[in-house]
Amino acid sequence: MHAEMIPAGKGLGFNYSGSPMFSNLNYRNDARTSMPCLSLRNQKQYPKYNTSVQQVAERSAVLVKPLKVEDGPLLVKDRFIKVEEAKEPTLTVPRQGQPCTTRVVSVDTLVGPRGAVGEICHIVLDHGGNFHFVEGQYLGVILPPNDGDGSGLTRSRVKFDDFSIASCRDGDAFDGKTLSLCVRRAELSPDGVSNFLCDRQEGDEVDIIGPFGYEMIWPNNLEAKHIMVATSTGIAPFRSNLKQMFINPNSRVTFNGLAWLIARADNYNSLLHNGEFTQILMTHPIHFRYQKAMADHNTSVADVIYQNGDQIFSLLNRGAYIYFAGLQTMMPEILKTFERIAQERGEHWTDMLAELVKNDQWRVEVY
Repeated sequence: MHAEMIPAGKGLGFNYSGSPMFSNLNYRNDARTSMPCLSLRNQKQYPKYNTSVQQVAERSAVLVKPLKVEDGPLLVKDRFIKVEEAKEPTLTVPRQGQPCTTRVVSVDTLVGPRGAVGEICHIVLDHGGNFHFVEGQYLGVILPPNDGDGSGLTRSRVKFDDFSIASCRDGDAFDGKTLSLCVRRAELSPDGVSNFLCDRQEGDEVDIIGPFGYEMIWPNNLEAKHIMVATSTGIAPFRSNLKQMFINPNSRVTFNGLAWLIARADNYNSLLHNGEFTQILMTHPIHFRYQKAMADHNTSVADVIYQNGDQIFSLLNRGAYIYFAGLQTMMPEILKTFERIAQERGEHWTDMLAELVKNDQWRVEVY
């Protein structure tokens, strides 16, 4: 999934190597698509975010373990990482992020066969309080070029992939020293970053860079309505936001809006973080809504959207935000479903979609 010159991020995420397998929630800034208005990346930044959020998003992470870094140009809009062939690989990194060395706290299998393609792992990294981010952002993982990671394998060059952060800013332990990733093992190749991460053990070092991204950051409005549509590891940025709004004891906020999560899974056992979301539903039934689209019941996220079409359109028309994260293949059916609902309601979907994008209400990060 890597080219010679690797963009740090995968927008609508296309596989550069031609492999049918994808890694976790990976985004590429220069991703191309024939479907209009699917991603807001590289569009205008959101003025509704408060200044403190923007400052955190742009803050450089502390360089704990030195890597050879050159202050090179930003090659594609906001960020791009260049791989150099050299005995000591040189990374050209963005000015708003610096490499930070973390240590693995734990790697737990959530779904799938352990050690095989399709395994999804919850990975906790200890950054010692040196990596600052806000909910909804993602980071890059830098794969070492040699067998210094203990794998016994040698790689020809540095690799780099992005992964959405699945914890709130204070981490799952709420101590401000850790962060979590939700990673799908996409391949078994030693050059695969997801494979590298899922193979880590407690105490192993992992170099990260960032944070990046604005699309999945919730606007600074505790009364806002949020509709979240997720497939697979696309659940990560939504878990991040929900942990901050409903669980983090340090957040000191009272969320009075609506957080509506529509999550897709193959079956009940493969619902990621289902226990946590069910607990939030029990403790915050007024402000949180949780619906599941189960493949073994022949139900897609588009089906759930259609079943709730009038309410979703009513919320959007009153300023709600809708987010899509996960598999890119869900978007064509979703767009057709929205168009169908609009026609049944006597609304013009093309105009409505354009207005939603203009108002920053339509947020998409798929791979």
